[in-house]
Amino acid sequence: MTPLYKLNYNNINNYNVFVKRDDLYPISGGGNKGRKLNYILTDCLEKGCNAVVTCGGIQSNHNRATAIRCRELGLECTIIIHSKPSKKFTGNLKILKLLGVRIVYCDLKNISSVMDEEMKKLRLNGFRPYYIWGGGHSNEGTLAYFNAVEELKNQTKINFSAIFVASGTGATQAGLHCGFKYYYPNAKVYGISVAREKEKGIKELKKTIQSFIKQKNLDNSYLKDISFDDRFNCGGYEKTNIEQLNIIKNVAQHFGIILDPTYTSKAWMGMNSFIQKRILPPNSNILFWHTGGLLNLMA
Repeated sequence: MTPLYKLNYNNINNYNVFVKRDDLYPISGGGNKGRKLNYILTDCLEKGCNAVVTCGGIQSNHNRATAIRCRELGLECTIIIHSKPSKKFTGNLKILKLLGVRIVYCDLKNISSVMDEEMKKLRLNGFRPYYIWGGGHSNEGTLAYFNAVEELKNQTKINFSAIFVASGTGATQAGLHCGFKYYYPNAKVYGISVAREKEKGIKELKKTIQSFIKQKNLDNSYLKDISFDDRFNCGGYEKTNIEQLNIIKNVAQHFGIILDPTYTSKAWMGMNSFIQKRILPPNSNILFWHTGGLLNLMA
């Protein structure tokens, strides 16, 4: 169970602001990817697989969490990085090198064919490989965050009205969206885009939610009221601006909470905008779900 803190967040509408510290999730580097990988790799083992192939960017938190869990579980691991090889081994990439997993670089347009080729190589070498979509985008990843809301429910009696989370490939937000619909019907999850435009983001979220509710026999009404806000993505994935960098500095100095430039600072920027513009009712209980990213900042 990750900690839940109330922040001394000065605001004119007397909002109560809390943070769910998944950046402290018990895996090296923390974060939402570690929580999801526990579910995904449980499925891997249950299916009798002994090797993993996955992909991500050069500083992917998902790749780092996958590699760590594979080493813990004794699984062979191949990481496909859709980037040119880097001469600087920092952050998550440094962890991958330290772990000694197989790293393959390729162009983004070739990611699917390269992953298929690596799966084929593993089979030819006698392994039973397991394919993981980038970001841990799967029903197992969504389930991890559906169950994370149950964890929150057991952790506190507070009724939250608004939840802010960084939204990338979508499984984390989809799980929280369904979980809060189930456990806190009056709450709303606000996904703050880290890269995607609104139309594409909502389309992908609906696909993820549809697959999950079908598997878990949940209500089709969960496909309604999806919030995906692309106003704070700072121009795209791994893009930054001065306002965002100042937020990282100010949050660190005021709360001792470390945000990163790729994910969580964008979500905080979105939450802060809602608070400053008094969009939510006075005295609302607001939850910031911190999904990690310290190593992105260090890189």
